[in-house]
Amino acid sequence: MNRISLFILTLLVSAHVSHAQTSDQNAVKLLKSVSQKYSAYKTMQMDVSLTIENLESKSKETKSGKVSGKGNMFKAEMGNQLIMSDGKTLWTYLKDVNEVQISDFEQGQGIMSPNDIFKIAEKDYLVYMGEKVTESGKSLQIIELTPKNKSLSFSKIKMYIDTSDNTVKKGVVYDKNAIHYTYTISNFKSNVDMPDSNFKFDKSKYPGVEVIDLRE
Repeated sequence: MNRISLFILTLLVSAHVSHAQTSDQNAVKLLKSVSQKYSAYKTMQMDVSLTIENLESKSKETKSGKVSGKGNMFKAEMGNQLIMSDGKTLWTYLKDVNEVQISDFEQGQGIMSPNDIFKIAEKDYLVYMGEKVTESGKSLQIIELTPKNKSLSFSKIKMYIDTSDNTVKKGVVYDKNAIHYTYTISNFKSNVDMPDSNFKFDKSKYPGVEVIDLRE
């Protein structure tokens, strides 16, 4: 998975582990309800905790960050990286070296806005209803999604949904390289006022920043 971006891809996406060749219609119905809920928001912001577990090296690390989105614009800050896009340009800022890389933003390059993530389409996955679990005192329904496109870098994703309000609390992405990415969401807020300038990199705020323009 590439950069912190897939953080969003992972973040709330869903899960795959297909037990059948057709989707569970109850799971599809729940997924649609979640998608419709988030699609109605003009803006979103949330705190995200990302845990990366490597099963082969038996290592685990956790990072915390913030994510915000408005339409096809997004901003994600986690660990050493700040990634933002106004829907046309993508800026990746590396704090430790004070460097920003600029490239054209293209849908489908492994980076998704929060809106895209919450509106994941069931037509691209086999959707299955998983087990119910209790975490932090809340009862959560797991939805598992297996991608129909087998060339993707992950084999399945699990989405943990609070069915009392159809909100996503956690997402786990199972990478084919024996790495699990767990995204836990908290402090979610919707329809917060966000000027478009929030999603454009302002180099005047980063004195001495080295700019690497990768656009053709």
